[in-house]
Amino acid sequence: MNKRFGPSLYYASDKNIFDALTQQKVTIPTVTDLLLRRNVIVGRKTSKEVLATYFSRLSHDYVDHQAIAARLGIAARKERTTSMDVEGLDLEHLQQAIAALKTELEDGQDIVQITREDGRVLINIRYTRFDYRKSEFSQIQVRDGEIEFVKIGGVYRVRNTQSDYINNVRDTLLGKVDKLSDSPLKRSEVSLFSVPSPELRSKFFHELMNSLPGYIRKDVSEVYVYKKKPKISKGDSGSDSFVDADDDSSKDGDGDEGHVERVFLRGNGVTRSKILSDLLKERQYYIVKVVWTVLEQRGRGSVYEIEALFEDHESCSGFSFLLAGVYVLEESGAHSTKRRSALRDEVEIISKAIEAKSRLLKEALEEEYKKPRDESKKEGV
Repeated sequence: MNKRFGPSLYYASDKNIFDALTQQKVTIPTVTDLLLRRNVIVGRKTSKEVLATYFSRLSHDYVDHQAIAARLGIAARKERTTSMDVEGLDLEHLQQAIAALKTELEDGQDIVQITREDGRVLINIRYTRFDYRKSEFSQIQVRDGEIEFVKIGGVYRVRNTQSDYINNVRDTLLGKVDKLSDSPLKRSEVSLFSVPSPELRSKFFHELMNSLPGYIRKDVSEVYVYKKKPKISKGDSGSDSFVDADDDSSKDGDGDEGHVERVFLRGNGVTRSKILSDLLKERQYYIVKVVWTVLEQRGRGSVYEIEALFEDHESCSGFSFLLAGVYVLEESGAHSTKRRSALRDEVEIISKAIEAKSRLLKEALEEEYKKPRDESKKEGV
């Protein structure tokens, strides 16, 4: 796969080195270690700025740059998970495509590990992301991504880390399988593109939070709502011509009003707030992202914090979710106030529940959206 490394490559200057070493993330022991490699002994009372000034005057090599970048590199954040069902996928074709893709990725300096167990295929990819908008020593970020194939009935469920790079790898892999197959693969994702109703799009998240099988909703802490900037009429009131409100030519009229495209609400019991109710009912906004907690009815009795959203707000496509953390049930009978990372089996169980519920909701809402239209057609006949 082709990689874009950005507009330019650089060599760190003495000023870049000095600026990097004087940042808060870099400690005095780090600078001291760099100097000790050059047999320079440092006094305990010497300030970091003095040390940085001295070191920046010296010659530097790749090892020095890596040591500094390791301190200043951006910590990888947790990635959400997305999934799709693929029909017509043959395991032998999949294995051939994976072998070919593995070679391509490793030629691009990615690290690829493939695991096969009980009919499940897991691809782990470690790749490097470059962001040239950051300062010199913060431009490189090493990330991990997964693509998982699990057979459920007659279809394969494909789960993967929600990121542009991993999505592209997944699509490339399925494209290779498509070429090996006699008939094209059928893909099915959770999307509300065919349900443009704001009420029904919001209903998707309300139902997902309130009726997740095996869990009781405790609280909703974050809600993001969205409303596309409407198109306004151009010319006389009787004209059928419309222009986008973002067009500069549409802003000359006196009737042009401001528009808030996204609203973010955070707190406790957010779904019960009057602000959210007004936005959804009166102003035709709809929910595109939620963060909420659920109580496990069986098992450990833990509380789980979940995040779910549609990546593309306008079309409500690119559904993904994340088990952000777990509040375990302590011996005292109360839940811990400290959130820990989720275990792999917890992620697996939550993922299955969200995937099953979201697919049922998608089908139900598509049917609900069609009903009024079908009834109106019958009345017309």
